[in-house]
Amino acid sequence: MMSTLSRTVLALILPLVLVTCRPDDTVEPDPVPTPTTGSLKLIIKPTWNGVPFALHQTYENVSGYRVKVEMLKFYLGNVQLVNGSGATTVKDVELFDMLHGGDTAVWSGLPTGTWSGLGMGLGVPQALNDVDPINYASGHPLSLSHGTYWSWGSGYRFVMFDGKYDTTSTGTGPVLQPFSMHTGMNVCYRVFDLPLASSLSITAGGTSELVLELAVDRFFHSASDTLDLAVENASHGSDPAHTLALKLTENIVHSFIPE
Repeated sequence: MMSTLSRTVLALILPLVLVTCRPDDTVEPDPVPTPTTGSLKLIIKPTWNGVPFALHQTYENVSGYRVKVEMLKFYLGNVQLVNGSGATTVKDVELFDMLHGGDTAVWSGLPTGTWSGLGMGLGVPQALNDVDPINYASGHPLSLSHGTYWSWGSGYRFVMFDGKYDTTSTGTGPVLQPFSMHTGMNVCYRVFDLPLASSLSITAGGTSELVLELAVDRFFHSASDTLDLAVENASHGSDPAHTLALKLTENIVHSFIPE
């Protein structure tokens, strides 16, 4: 039989158990905050004369030369979404590498709105280009791990465009003549605007997608000039006038096409 002491203890504990187990005492989780910003997924899709481009394949350029691109990297700086009433900065600098037939960047925390164009620079803005690269962690676009820093020039290579060429289009052997054009130095940073083919909306909690075609074949020509690999095939910042680097920069700026 239960002793008097046991009955007393049970009488004291049982109300506590019943109180703590009541269904209406369940702790409700905090409500999920309603998102107020959105994200942008920017896709760079390289092409050559309108068809998908890939490194290490042989193409014919505007001069009738066989061309095989082996490396194509570039920076975009101070990327902004713009419309008739203003602009908002979405990224200070981003590195794109065409190693796998294109590249993608996703930027979050963007204000909602509808945008009609992009504003950006080809290269690294001077305020970032002049910073000691040791300050950037390995995952940062300006980290030394990407191999884009010119230590002798105390700045970044804005575009790295390397490969091989042959001045005849009828050749069947290996393409052997090297070309290597690296733009850099603050004078080569080129700001430009790019109207979009259709308006872009950033919605709260959503991810909007924007595809930019990069016409690599246009690196070799513009409406007024042609880059001739036979005589214009090397640029590494040593030309005080940066003639070839600036020509390549101008051609690349006009190679971006919004889809």
